[in-house]
Amino acid sequence: MSNFTPKTVSELVVFLILATTGGGFCEEFIFRGYLTEQFSAWTGNRIFALILQGVIFGLAHGYYGKAMVVVMVEGCLLGLLAYWRKSLRPGMLAHGLQDSIGGVVAFFS
Repeated sequence: MSNFTPKTVSELVVFLILATTGGGFCEEFIFRGYLTEQFSAWTGNRIFALILQGVIFGLAHGYYGKAMVVVMVEGCLLGLLAYWRKSLRPGMLAHGLQDSIGGVVAFFS
């Protein structure tokens, strides 16, 4: 994981931009938005769709190794948040903040 963390200030700036746009916006839009809707339409079951998108989200983060299971659970929880709030915005904010804070903490560690 040390290869993913920012080492210089310029890397930190790029990391923060990618954390908010890539993680916060794009991943939430794709996984909690598009895939959840598609799986829900295919299966007719919203809860199964939320679980399925969470599993795929975790698999997409396979580079985390065993922690991928935790990412799967987080994906399911973000899916529940989107379902509960009927909006992707809270998950986008939470995901972007989590990734950004993680990068800042890694930078100063």
